[in-house]
Amino acid sequence: MERVRTVLLRGIQREAMPGAVVCVRQRGETLWHEALGTTDGSAPTALATLYDLASITKPVAMASSICTLVEHGELTLTTPLTDFIPAASHLKDATLRHLLTHTSGLPAWIACYQDEGFGLDAAVRAISQLPLRGAPGTHYEYSCLNYILLAQVLETVTGTTVDRFAAEHVFAPLGLSEQLTYHPDPARSAPTISQEGPRSGETLAGVVHDGNARAICAEGRSVSGNAGLFGTAEAVARFGEAILHGGLFGSPTRQRWLLPQSTPPGHTLAFFCKPNGLTPTGDLLSDRAVGHSGFTGTALVLDPESGCVIVLLTNAVYVDNSKTEFLPLRRRFMNALAGTL
Repeated sequence: MERVRTVLLRGIQREAMPGAVVCVRQRGETLWHEALGTTDGSAPTALATLYDLASITKPVAMASSICTLVEHGELTLTTPLTDFIPAASHLKDATLRHLLTHTSGLPAWIACYQDEGFGLDAAVRAISQLPLRGAPGTHYEYSCLNYILLAQVLETVTGTTVDRFAAEHVFAPLGLSEQLTYHPDPARSAPTISQEGPRSGETLAGVVHDGNARAICAEGRSVSGNAGLFGTAEAVARFGEAILHGGLFGSPTRQRWLLPQSTPPGHTLAFFCKPNGLTPTGDLLSDRAVGHSGFTGTALVLDPESGCVIVLLTNAVYVDNSKTEFLPLRRRFMNALAGTL
């Protein structure tokens, strides 16, 4: 892996991110697990460093919780959203499947907290007032708003919050309760700097970077389904293995996580997939590879063809030039890793 390691070290030198933790596993075997660089320019990274997973929260916490409820017979993917959120009447034709696959017609993002204030209820009110950009099931647009609404669905059905439900029904069965959490130890957490939401412009340690998720948490009762989870690279990799090779869901659910489920195509029940340009797989991994990325500088990739799970965690948003440097670096990293494998 030395060639791939060099790609990351050069990225650190070019200040694409302060550091990184990478974990690559293949059919239960760890091929590479290493901490490189620092978390803030001085403190060295560690294998146990907790990173803000950003939108990797969507598959690891939110989609997994919804699919658990489906397997338990508590939900169906074809249930209309308005069964849970009557105020969202313009989404009467949108189902839970549309929310999971980003085909509800909702726009990509709004600052929910600007007009409605803090908390999940406020965010849901803001989203419920938005005009659709296309009829549900006809228009794909990746949107954090879908997964904020899914958090409300889960609370309505279970009477508990996403962090509590996922901890009990997803993380604990996989033995990952200490490594995946919405409530991290700041001393173990790689810092970020956010320019949105409450406390924008501050250095955040153990506090979610995403502005909407931070505003939802600020109310003190709920968490969001779009972001907010922190985790180690190994824990995210082990979650990926549980999807790729079994351990969390039955085969029918697993297949729907690994194969296209959206119209138009480009999304499984939880991951980006071909031909979606958001799929963080680079140029050389197989066409069957699926995955998800996070705005903070994180990526989870599952390749059924090679049996590999690839996790790259960074806090790229801690540096000023992450947008121009990190995304090309991530593609080069995936390409070098695919070549090595």
